[in-house]
Formats: sequence, structure tokens, C-alpha cells
Amino acid sequence: MRICQTLGRGAAAAHGVLIGVLFLFLLHAPLQVLSAVAQAMPPSPGGEPGQKPGADQLVLTTGVSCGTFVFSLAVFFLFPLVLGGILGQVRDRLECPGQTPGAFGKYGLAFYSRLLGSQALMTLLMFVLLLPVIAYAMWLAMQVEALGAPVDSREINVRLLSEPALLACMLVICLLASAVGIVYWVANCMVVSERERVFASWRKSLRFCRDHFGAVLALWLVNLVAGLVMSPFALVGSLRLITHLWVLVPLAVVYAALIAYWGVVLAGLVMSLYLAGRPPAELVEAEEPVVAASN
Repeated sequence: MRICQTLGRGAAAAHGVLIGVLFLFLLHAPLQVLSAVAQAMPPSPGGEPGQKPGADQLVLTTGVSCGTFVFSLAVFFLFPLVLGGILGQVRDRLECPGQTPGAFGKYGLAFYSRLLGSQALMTLLMFVLLLPVIAYAMWLAMQVEALGAPVDSREINVRLLSEPALLACMLVICLLASAVGIVYWVANCMVVSERERVFASWRKSLRFCRDHFGAVLALWLVNLVAGLVMSPFALVGSLRLITHLWVLVPLAVVYAALIAYWGVVLAGLVMSLYLAGRPPAELVEAEEPVVAASN
């Protein structure tokens, strides 16, 4: 398998589905902007740690927290809808480059339930991987509270990232999460291309990654580099390197745009890689229309 040629075809196909970039941006931008607002808010009025927050700040904090929760749910439940449309049209452009791809919304509705199930499984795996860090953060918050100091999640984030042992552990977890993410994307491609069910797609995705380890490793490295390029936009607010709202909000918008763009490109790369390396038996089976028997 010529990995560069395969990934190039996938990137070209992804740029034909730029409508997906718009949908992903509209989905992620409100959440990122609210996160920026939360990061810009002082832990207490005037920045004095010992002072209790006033009513106005309590209302603002509660509103931002509720808004973040609502938009997080929206991303969780609407992302599979957009992803189905992206993967469906990318597959059409790779398989039949001279024909008009199917309707974006039709693909999204056809594969929504299975892609949502795959995302739920991915979320569960991420929670298991992050459980040690979550437990340590809770323990650290309890220690700070026991000293009588106010608990600030941003201060906890800084302290978490200042300990070498925990930082090394988090680095390993991030690498593992990135690897699991590739399995997740390949499984989604199987859902759209072969109409596989959730657990079957993950099982076959693991086998595919094992059989095409070199190509998958190259894709993983590309995705890892993209994540490193985008990470500063997410960390400057969390680490309180920048606290001005007028700076954090534009950075959040740019970060949402980068997430949206790379999400579509990654869909093209993974779909192209899968279509180039899938077994012949699945290739023959997938010749019938995709949407007609999606359920």
C-alpha cells in the first residue's frame, strides 16, 4: 500500500466535503467560546482568594457552567450526525470520483445510531484511561480544601502539569488515547462503508490496524503532529498563560475552526486508508448501495 498516495487521495476527497467543516465549526465554536469565558473569569471578585464570590459572579458562573454542559451534550449527540454525512460523501468521492456524492443529511441520518454508539464506546474508553488523572485531581482538590484555601480548577490544572511523574503519566495516556482514537475512526469507516454494527466494527478495526500496522502508524503520527500543532490554542487558557477575554475568545474561535477542518481531513485520510486496505470479501459486499440497507 502506497501510504503517501493513499493519504493524498483521502485529503483530496476531504476537501470536496468542506460543508462538513462548516457544520463542525458551528457545533464546536459555542462550546470553545464558553470555555474561554470560563477561563477568563477570576476565581473570586477582584482576584482575592479569600473573598466570597458575589451574586453577579455566581449568576455568571452558573450560566457559563450550564451553557457549557448544554453545548457539550449538543456536541456529543450531534457530532455523529455530521460525521455520518462527512464519511458518506468522502466514501462516494473515493469510490466513484466521477459521480455526484449522496446527500449529506441522508448519510447522517442513515448511520446516526451506530456512530452514536461508537462514540459512546469511545467516551467510555477515554474515561477509563483518564480515571487515574481524575482521581488525582479530586485528591488534590481535597488537599487544597483541607488547608482552608478556595478550590480553583485552573490552579489544580497548573499543579497537575507541574509534577514530572504525573506529567509523564498524562503523556502516556494521551498517546494511548490517540491510538484508541485511530481505532475509533477506522471503526466509523467500517460502519459507513460496510454497515457494521458497533462492537463488530471495533473488533474488525483492531484487526485492520494490526494487519496494516505500518500504514496505521504513519496515520497516527500525522494525527499526533496535528494535535500538537493545535494544542497551544487549548492550553493557553487552561494554564492561565493568557487571562484576557478579548484574546481568549478569538483563540477559541480559531481553535474551533482548526478542529473542524482537521476533523474533515482526518475523515478523508482514514476512509482512504481503509478503502485501500480492506479485505476483498468486504469490497465485494460493499458494492450495493450504502443507504438502502443502513439499518
